Amino acid sequence: MTLNELICTGRSATLEIRNGHAWASTHECQLLLNGRDAGRTAQNVFTLHGLESDSDYRLAVQNGDEIAELTFRTAKESFRLDVRAFGAIGNGVANDTAAIQAALSSCPVGGVVEIPPGDWISAPLFLKSGVDLYLARGARLIGHPDISCWPVLPGILSETDCSPNAHLGSWEGHPQTCHAALVNAIGVENVRIHGEGCIDANASFETWWSRPKQPFVGWRPRTIYCVHSRCIDMSGITLRNSPSWTIHALFCRDVTLAHLCIESPPRSPNTDGIVPESCENVRIAGARISTGDDCVSIKSGKAWIASRVSCPTRNVEVSNCLMERGHGAVVIGSEMAGGVYDVSIHDCLFRGTARGLRIKTRRGRGPKAVVDGIRLDNVKMDHVGTPFVVNSFYFCDPDGREPHVGDRRPLPVDDGTPTLRNITVTNVDCRQVAHSAGFVLGLPERPLQGLMIRGYQVRFDANAAPGFPDQAECIAPVARDGLYLCNVREVVLEDISIEGTQGPRIRRENAD
Repeated sequence: MTLNELICTGRSATLEIRNGHAWASTHECQLLLNGRDAGRTAQNVFTLHGLESDSDYRLAVQNGDEIAELTFRTAKESFRLDVRAFGAIGNGVANDTAAIQAALSSCPVGGVVEIPPGDWISAPLFLKSGVDLYLARGARLIGHPDISCWPVLPGILSETDCSPNAHLGSWEGHPQTCHAALVNAIGVENVRIHGEGCIDANASFETWWSRPKQPFVGWRPRTIYCVHSRCIDMSGITLRNSPSWTIHALFCRDVTLAHLCIESPPRSPNTDGIVPESCENVRIAGARISTGDDCVSIKSGKAWIASRVSCPTRNVEVSNCLMERGHGAVVIGSEMAGGVYDVSIHDCLFRGTARGLRIKTRRGRGPKAVVDGIRLDNVKMDHVGTPFVVNSFYFCDPDGREPHVGDRRPLPVDDGTPTLRNITVTNVDCRQVAHSAGFVLGLPERPLQGLMIRGYQVRFDANAAPGFPDQAECIAPVARDGLYLCNVREVVLEDISIEGTQGPRIRRENAD
């Protein structure tokens, strides 16, 4: 057992226990802070609140005979500003946008803007470098119900500038005019959003969800949007009812998201939980996510933007998270034209999602569309449709059903052919699986290169009904189907256990 520091603010610390368990321990651990009882926790990622600013602490975590220790220091606060001092009311009726924004704009670097208990109605807010946004327990920041109060961000700031900084608004991998998020971090650094409160973007089927495939003035907003920013931390808060993607980080570096709760209704459109797009050094730990789409979706844009700027996503770690009910637990693509490199998912629990780890792409993504170095380790899945999917024929975009996208015959390799390589799945235990033990479909002209599956256990639900392991013209519904590998090279399969399948345990086509 080891103990790691994730985020330290002026009054809290979020930490992670590494003990080999997925999401939570089987027994509660005792916490001792500076030698004194600090409570108990079963969750592997937790937050200590009520600490003193700019102070040293020693934490010990004890589980039976095992003890892990860590020293940490809280951040220094220069000021703490209460939004009520700027005229905010917090009665769930008044529009508090101007008052909260005034506090954020006025706060000195190193300070904290505090939203105390209450219901605070607000239109989009814009954060400032070096300033924290803190939501106290019982505080709810609620999105203004009037769509006309949400300004738009233009997709492209300059037609002559091809740098990432020229792109602002974004929708599904393209620069597009998009409504500003409820909370925006644009071109900032050293910003933290934390506390025990809630950010409820207040979307519904009467407002933002009523037009999922059509823009309003612009495309639907996010709950939190970070773009061209670095050193962004979020911890402790709950996020609900996002108009579209809940947390979207675009062209960002050094982002840590820990001990969060993200919730949207099952039918809410495109309400993915966390979306790092064209980002580097992203840490997601201890998040509990239940949405109407994917839980964590890792992207790098479409071919148009990838041809103009270098925009890969690199070095993403997802650990000790609980993913529930989404289309996919951790999904890579399908907007991956800039490439996705070095993603590690470990010590997680996926429960009730349609798919576990899902990698999706298609012809036409471009020469930089490379997925390389994806690792899934020590993950448990319960009532998941298909635990592991690679789909190179995903039928997205306006031309998604054109013959060249779904054609199973080898086509010429060109500048639009994507590349998939070096995928490792180890120590994965799946129970009550419905559709397929695993579904891997590479391109015939450029097969998936390098796949290792080791220590992979699948137990099927005996009453499972047929369903699609993934979405493409060439994929048929199945129930209790075995591990299917097509167009894969350099395959290693070891210690595979599949129980309850209706057909062969493992089927391979066009593989070495």
